[in-house]
Amino acid sequence: MLVKLSKGEGVKLYGPIAVTVKEGCISIHGRKTCKDERFVVHKTRNYIVEALENCELEVSMLDESQIQHLEKEDPYWEKKNLVEKIVKEHRRIVVIGCTDCGKSAFVTYVFNAFLEKGKKPAVIDGDVGQANIGPPGFLSLGSSDKQVYWTSELSPVAMRFIGDIKPQYYTHIICRELEFLANYATRLGYTSVIVDTDGWVGDEHAILYKQKLVETLRPDAIVVLGENLDKYFVQYSKLGITIYSVRSPIHRKVRSREERRLLRSLRYRSYLEEAPLVKLSMNKVVVTGLPLLQGSELDVELLSKFVEGKVLYASSLPGALYIYGSVKNYNADELKKLGFEKVKVYQQGFEKSLYCAVEAPGGIDYPCVVEKLDFASREVLVKTKYIGEVSLLKISRIKLSENFLEEYVEV
Repeated sequence: MLVKLSKGEGVKLYGPIAVTVKEGCISIHGRKTCKDERFVVHKTRNYIVEALENCELEVSMLDESQIQHLEKEDPYWEKKNLVEKIVKEHRRIVVIGCTDCGKSAFVTYVFNAFLEKGKKPAVIDGDVGQANIGPPGFLSLGSSDKQVYWTSELSPVAMRFIGDIKPQYYTHIICRELEFLANYATRLGYTSVIVDTDGWVGDEHAILYKQKLVETLRPDAIVVLGENLDKYFVQYSKLGITIYSVRSPIHRKVRSREERRLLRSLRYRSYLEEAPLVKLSMNKVVVTGLPLLQGSELDVELLSKFVEGKVLYASSLPGALYIYGSVKNYNADELKKLGFEKVKVYQQGFEKSLYCAVEAPGGIDYPCVVEKLDFASREVLVKTKYIGEVSLLKISRIKLSENFLEEYVEV
């Protein structure tokens, strides 16, 4: 199918669509694309194409693909003007909005515009659930010296592990880690930073979290996508922060829960598939997220008369006992007399495929999955593509299946 556009005309492409520019040049999120260049719109996304001159596009579509004319009243034109203003006046920008409101598309446009002006921009992906730059469960700093169609094309520069795909219980940690990445970007010499936040904005806790994020990052500008949200952020103009309100796209492509899950699976796979096995010494590496390895180690022989089965390792925290091995039963009353109100049993092998991160010296995290706890050799075996010195192992409650689909477990 051949699509002809006049200079200044625009269309919306709803994937899956493959496009080859046959004549002329177009702009996609500020990325200039010209004759003989080809790009693909994923089925979960939509791109706005603006003709920079008279052009012809060869388009391959499927039944679910769509092409819509870009109307003059579409918010795209407002965003285009806003991007030009932001690039001239601001250096640290936070983008806030609902799920599928166009935050990542806008961030991509701002990034490309900074590059066009000869700047050195970076993007911080603050969405632990639908991560574009790093894997799920991480906050990521990314950049490129070339313009991109989408932020997923940016190369990770630094990542910090949160360990969950839901931000609700980690808001203060996320704020702290976003500040770390923003300051890290400045130290690396990036001249501008755009923070792409998650789409959780529908309740009071979400708004309070986003407000805390703004207070922590102290951006030059806040861009709020979607109606009726800007009123919660206008107060920050008192701090010298400029607040911009932008309408949501007229037509949005909303991803289903299953589509989001499959997209996360692809992100996990890209970072962990065929990752080599790495051995970490329990005597040298600090482990967090797993109470079993965070307590004070106990002599397993002391537990033999209270526990039925084979105990390979045991530890304690105040009032709590953690046991690892092939345990059939235990005498809760006798253990309670010893001061253990809580007893947690980890059956041997439970740890396989727990999602984790290894922290390198300097505080940069890399994804991994636990393969085995080997108490005989005092080693934790993990699969990771990071090969280097490790100072910290962070273990999450997420367990990944062979198909890199997640489930939550109690650790």
